[in-house]
Amino acid sequence: MLDLSKNDPSKIADVGYEFNVILPDGTETDAKITVRGANSPAVKTFSRKVQAELKVREQAAKRKGKEDDMNMDEAEEMLSRAAAVRVIGWKGIAEDGKEIPFSKDEAERVLLKYPFIREQVLEESNSILNFRHE
Repeated sequence: MLDLSKNDPSKIADVGYEFNVILPDGTETDAKITVRGANSPAVKTFSRKVQAELKVREQAAKRKGKEDDMNMDEAEEMLSRAAAVRVIGWKGIAEDGKEIPFSKDEAERVLLKYPFIREQVLEESNSILNFRHE
């Protein structure tokens, strides 16, 4: 029998999934990041908020007779925010030999500065196979 309540993607996604960060050269590190799944209510709320912001921005540009062209810096910042909302916590992340304590602001900064980490966060969060009922 399929018990849907035990397989609710929203609940499972909020539990989180921990993965080891992989360097751009393919080396697996001992640094760990725990992410929410894409079906998490927090991620969905963030996505709706961004979508609404983009719509307002597009409408404002249309009123001025322009197209809303997002520049690369803005796109990277938005991707970093989208990744940061998925991060629940981390262990073993350091910069210049000093451990970086996890916070929302630090997550946004790190994910903007180090896109290889941001890409992994988004990939692991989007993989439904990482969020299965055990």
